[in-house]
Amino acid sequence: MQSVDVYRPLGAGEQIFWLHDQAHPLHFALTAQIKGKFTVPQLQQALHLVQQRHPLLRVRIALDESKHPWFVEHPADIPLRVVQRQSEQHWQREVEQEIATPFVWSQAPLMRIVLVHSSNSTELSELIVICHHSIADGISVTYLIRDILQAIATPTAFKESLFVPPSLEDLIIGKAPKRVFLLELLPKFISDSFLLKQRAKQNNRSFVSSGSLSPETTRLLIARCRQEQTSVHAAICAAFLLAVRQQNHSEQPQNINCSSPINLRPYLISANQEDVSFCITAERTLHLLNSDANFWEVARSVKQQLKQSITSNKLFKKIFQLQEWLSTDPSPDDALQAFKDQLDYDIAVSNLTRLTIAQQFGELELQAVYGPVVTTGVKNDRLVGVATLGDQLFLTLVCSERVMLRSQTKTLHEEAIHLLNKAIASNLVEI
Repeated sequence: MQSVDVYRPLGAGEQIFWLHDQAHPLHFALTAQIKGKFTVPQLQQALHLVQQRHPLLRVRIALDESKHPWFVEHPADIPLRVVQRQSEQHWQREVEQEIATPFVWSQAPLMRIVLVHSSNSTELSELIVICHHSIADGISVTYLIRDILQAIATPTAFKESLFVPPSLEDLIIGKAPKRVFLLELLPKFISDSFLLKQRAKQNNRSFVSSGSLSPETTRLLIARCRQEQTSVHAAICAAFLLAVRQQNHSEQPQNINCSSPINLRPYLISANQEDVSFCITAERTLHLLNSDANFWEVARSVKQQLKQSITSNKLFKKIFQLQEWLSTDPSPDDALQAFKDQLDYDIAVSNLTRLTIAQQFGELELQAVYGPVVTTGVKNDRLVGVATLGDQLFLTLVCSERVMLRSQTKTLHEEAIHLLNKAIASNLVEI
């Protein structure tokens, strides 16, 4: 009997996202805008190469006899869907469709690709990468996009394969798990028919709105944040917090919460910065906002609250507390409720910060990165994806249909950008 390559059990963060995904889909999308000509066969070859490089692009999730989830290697090509590009905003509709389409966690691979392909003189295409959140986060997918473009441009010089990334707990304690070989597939106790029935009951439609700051405005934003002793991330949080407050149409003070996903890689010495892996946590900031709240005071409050929360000891303690909670064998609904209890936000801002990847790959140019786009099932399901590529900042807002209409989503996005521009322009002293 052929042996099965079993990588390792899911870590605590991976497992909570796997459970959450069963109660409310938690996969995410990142979109790369590419200028230059390439063919679908070239992309297919590149996807094969990156799948060989990154082990978690070759897995499904299976349950052992104690119902604990494991990453198990399974041969299956990365699905690729190609559509003809119709407009600048076409990719947003494709992302909305993909976010509403869950993964089956028991089937490999736990990622897929959509290519919004242009055949006209503009030579612009959008590459949409969609991943189950247990195997990846937004930061790691930016490196995956880089690898895909490198593999298209120079497939013969592609990078060597990586090892299976350890779980967060193993990284924290400096322990690398060993690969396991079993003689038969691990049993699974939840049938595919049950999963399909659960998905059919859910309405996960959402609306996506995107935009960018010009290079000049991005530069001015950075300068103004230095002047105001705060961060770009905090300023973006403040803009959307105040925009949400304005949409609520009340003169009374309002408590509004903002969630910020945190990249843990800088706190983990042994972490491979370029793995496709899950390596995040999140912190929430709380704000009592009056109708005349000062933009920069709100931004400084965001920064200060995050600074108090983000220390390696506090972040690592949360991981082990989560591990202990998982030992109580929670259900998917329990996981979703725990997420709501801890991070039931009014707006979330997932900031990939300034990307360190190249923009030129042979004749291909990476012009923009939008996202991440994800919905979480909280009451006010609104999330801003932020990425800075080169000298330009890109913003993507996704709102659940349960919370806002498409027109309201666009209005919220526009109002936040207006508040940001207004704050940048007020009494700016050049640095």
